Amino acid sequence: MHATEGHNPFAPIVMPACGTPLVTHYESAALTLARFRSDGAGEYTLGLPNEDAFVVVHQLSALQPHDFWFDGREGHTDAIPGSVTNIFDLNANPGCRIGGPVDSIHLHIPRVALDSLAIEVDARRVDELRSPLGWQTRDPIIAQLIASILPATERPSEVSRLFVDHILLALHIHLARSYGGMLDVDRPRSGGLAPWQERRAKELLAANLGNEVPLERIARECGLSVSYFSRAFRISTGTTPHEWLQGCRIERAKDMLAQADRSLAEIALACGFADQSHFTKVFARMAGQTPGAWRRLRRPG
Repeated sequence: MHATEGHNPFAPIVMPACGTPLVTHYESAALTLARFRSDGAGEYTLGLPNEDAFVVVHQLSALQPHDFWFDGREGHTDAIPGSVTNIFDLNANPGCRIGGPVDSIHLHIPRVALDSLAIEVDARRVDELRSPLGWQTRDPIIAQLIASILPATERPSEVSRLFVDHILLALHIHLARSYGGMLDVDRPRSGGLAPWQERRAKELLAANLGNEVPLERIARECGLSVSYFSRAFRISTGTTPHEWLQGCRIERAKDMLAQADRSLAEIALACGFADQSHFTKVFARMAGQTPGAWRRLRRPG
């Protein structure tokens, strides 16, 4: 499972995606998240592709009344408030014609991804994803997960690929459970990683501080599925792979701060951070002080 740029199943939409679509591969399927935003200068037609998949739409801001069509039927909807979520089956050829400002997140989930998840957790196949309250659905979990990943759509180089993997996987599981009836997705089937699996996972993570290895590859090396590996890694280590990797980066940065005269910007890049600002933010959160302050307290002179 890994985040990539360039793949965009929303290509048929007239209004272009804002920023970089984020893609996480789950088994043989791709989960894609994209932001669509317009200042309302023109009218836009959103005609989603007909396929065996669902699109989850989360409105970041209010949307004006507009016309829509679904399964060959046309209709009109009143104004839609911000921070609400709705789900559409792409087999029904949904679409709409919008005038006015638009700011929304679309998560594309192929049915094969739901099928793979059901098989993995020994759950009943998800027949459909459905939001019973339609545009009145307020889901704080969806809102929080989307808020955490929103900066990645505009500044992907500053966000960890492992972090994007985890957020999209978390959305996938939450939606399957809360809107698809998959009640057993959070039931662990066994304990943590075997010693050799934990050792191999840590080796791969530590060897790729500057160029993160996708979760899909680590899980495959351990002979596990992605979501099962993520749960087992947390059970074994008390942390997620992304958090463990960040800890490795900070420890390497401490060694460099104590022993070398390289600039903070150089250390940031050498340890796999996007830039000095990103390095400083993560270091301060994990070490309790900025890199500069940490260096001054531990180096003579």
